[in-house]
Amino acid sequence: MKKSEIKKIIKENITSWLKERNIPEADSGDMAYTEKAKVKESKIEDQIAEFYYVTKPTKESKVEELVKSGDVFEFAMSGLTREEIHGIYKSEGKAKSAANKVIKERDIKLKETYKKGQDKLKAMEASIDEIKGQIEGKMSEATSNPDMRESLTAESNSLMEKLSMLEMQMDKLREALEKEGLRFEKKSSKKSKKDDDKKDNKKDEKEDK
Repeated sequence: MKKSEIKKIIKENITSWLKERNIPEADSGDMAYTEKAKVKESKIEDQIAEFYYVTKPTKESKVEELVKSGDVFEFAMSGLTREEIHGIYKSEGKAKSAANKVIKERDIKLKETYKKGQDKLKAMEASIDEIKGQIEGKMSEATSNPDMRESLTAESNSLMEKLSMLEMQMDKLREALEKEGLRFEKKSSKKSKKDDDKKDNKKDEKEDK
């Protein structure tokens, strides 16, 4: 049997085998059956679709900044970690309710921290006054007791260093508290303005009736 006849028989057998298995035949080339048949892309079954998630707030975060939406792939691409997520929800309404709640909780904690900072500031002021009194006492004693001047001066210098460090810490704390105080004032002024606007709207509605 000729070589060309052998090739023809082989090709016919391969063609029949491919048809039985619903595999498309290659267009050209000897031994083309070795090429992989194209696989159709399968659609992913998504029973979750879009959902809503709420991130944990910073000091400056607003409710609308915390609520985000997307599918599982968009969520995966967001780069957020488990620690940055407060919760995941099926509806936007539940997500917004959760965001409002977490903002209120944040504000309560910030106010508590602010109050603790104020108490600490008062304690530091009292400590500074006490150290200043000790320094004045040491200096006065050194003047009236020349024999103890050297040791008393050394003690005064040590107290001066402690005083300087405490004053620096107090200045930083006072600055931070002032910023927090301004933030609370702005927020409360916005809230009072909203309340006033609501009252005005209700008043206008009554007058229209």
